[in-house]
Amino acid sequence: MRLVVATTTDDPLAAVFWSAYATAGGPAPAAVFLVRPRRVRPAWRRAVEGLLIFGVADSLRSVRLARRTASALAGAPERVLAGASAIHRVATLNRGEGLAALERAAPDLLVSAGLPEILKPHVLRLPAIGAVNVHNGRLPAYRGLFGTFWEAVHGEEWGYASVHVMAPEVDAGPVLAQGAVRLAGRGLLDALVAKKQQGGRLLAWLVRHVEREGALPAPRPAAQDTAGAYYGWPTLRDAGRFALRRVRGRRAPALAGSAPALWPSGVAYAEDRRS
Repeated sequence: MRLVVATTTDDPLAAVFWSAYATAGGPAPAAVFLVRPRRVRPAWRRAVEGLLIFGVADSLRSVRLARRTASALAGAPERVLAGASAIHRVATLNRGEGLAALERAAPDLLVSAGLPEILKPHVLRLPAIGAVNVHNGRLPAYRGLFGTFWEAVHGEEWGYASVHVMAPEVDAGPVLAQGAVRLAGRGLLDALVAKKQQGGRLLAWLVRHVEREGALPAPRPAAQDTAGAYYGWPTLRDAGRFALRRVRGRRAPALAGSAPALWPSGVAYAEDRRS
């Protein structure tokens, strides 16, 4: 089974994700495509966002994580990316050299993890078995960007890592695996780290399943889905309101229902360690 991974170089927690994946027994990919980042924000804006969303200490910690990961991906990406044997740096997978290289890689399973572009239908049809994405957020409730932030803004007791089938519409495919981490009582950066670890473990399980069965696992029943919306990247006003609430020691009103929604049972679990 040829596993191909599509990701980027600007995920500060990439090393956390892939370390968890490898520790959980995830097979090494045949090829990894590092796609050029799309969302390039000015340094001043990144700094302000970090301070508002994470606070001073965790903002500095996130910067250190980002620098270490960027250095590793620039110098020895195979050490971060689960021992990949072939690394391709491309501008896009939807056309040109990137698409041609992906066709040559002949993926059975294509995995998107932090990919900075929306793959077109002709790309999603390339893998023989399927294409899946790892998403930081409960689906379909929190489609789009920075699901962890929006879960916290809306007072969710639990935050989620989800693995789903990729579809032309963003984050709209069936959910194949979903694990939870508790958001209450911990900083957002710690929640993000825990989610990355969850996502890595869930992906390792899914890839092993595909190796064994030659097919994707059964999706979560649609009856378990909740109404959802698409969320964009937080504005500075969004981040400022979140920071003000944190400084005042207030949380958004908790939503009804504290039991985490896990799938599949026996594989996904609720991480309940507070930091």
